[in-house]
Amino acid sequence: MGTKKEKVEEYDVCVSCGKTTSYKKTDNIVYRSGYIEGAGQLCLECAQRDNEEVKHAQKLWKQRQEEYEWIRQ
Repeated sequence: MGTKKEKVEEYDVCVSCGKTTSYKKTDNIVYRSGYIEGAGQLCLECAQRDNEEVKHAQKLWKQRQEEYEWIRQ
């Protein structure tokens, strides 16, 4: 009688909050959303939060540039 080994897929863990992500460790990083090269995988919630923080920082930077241009005139 032969026994079959069940292949258990391991899932990546979010490098920010520690939750299990929807990506398998064997999934190609090219097709992942929220993967940070050199750091690892983010879960959906952390990736969305980080995107919102980036957008907010970009908005602030643009406002500061506009204020600076106004002062220089």
